[in-house]
Amino acid sequence: MEKENINLIFGRNPVKEALRANRVTKVFIANNFSDKEINLLLQEKKPYIKVISNNELDSKCHGVHQGIMAEIKHYEYLDLDEIIRRSRKVEVPIVVILDGINDTHNLGAILRSCDVFNVTGVIIPKHNQVPLNATVAKSSAGAINFVPVAQVSSLNQTIQKLKDNGFWVVSTDGSAKVDYNQLKYDFPVALVIGSEGKGVSSLIIKNSDYVVKIPQYGHVNSLNASVAAGILLARIRN
Repeated sequence: MEKENINLIFGRNPVKEALRANRVTKVFIANNFSDKEINLLLQEKKPYIKVISNNELDSKCHGVHQGIMAEIKHYEYLDLDEIIRRSRKVEVPIVVILDGINDTHNLGAILRSCDVFNVTGVIIPKHNQVPLNATVAKSSAGAINFVPVAQVSSLNQTIQKLKDNGFWVVSTDGSAKVDYNQLKYDFPVALVIGSEGKGVSSLIIKNSDYVVKIPQYGHVNSLNASVAAGILLARIRN
């Protein structure tokens, strides 16, 4: 497994979910902090707690901290083989492959949707892709603690391995001829979501079993990557 440096997260919901997942090592709270649910979790989990002023929290956080900040354990990536193994336990498994998502808020929002729709795992490339970090954690509203993520050297090799293990690869592209609603999704799905600017790479498109589009009717012919992921996952799961 590969690890990142220790991260600081802030805000009540991200800290609460990290406490539940046993990932918190140290907590910084404002001297007037009063959240009953989090205080009970702090009593149960017993991390090191330091009470500081709101001004000190303001200086440490570049965002809304809501009176609490936490130091958490390293983010860990699962092996691809482990995600495949877990997929075998699910009747219709879904894995999500991210092809170069470089916006931390998009990645966090995608993880949030993946948790909602019970995705078995998310696969990201080691290069040209934002990694798991504190901003992603906050944007995911805690989902980062529950959605397995694998980091791989080659997405195309990964796609071939998924195919060898029974997955059908579905990529998204605005120029596709097939509407995303036309597929039944009654097979193990490897859903590919492309980068915010370039979309899914041409080689991955070529190696996909299906390429689908989300019809758009407005003035701006572009969907945010996380919004597109949510729409597609809702359709696949239902």
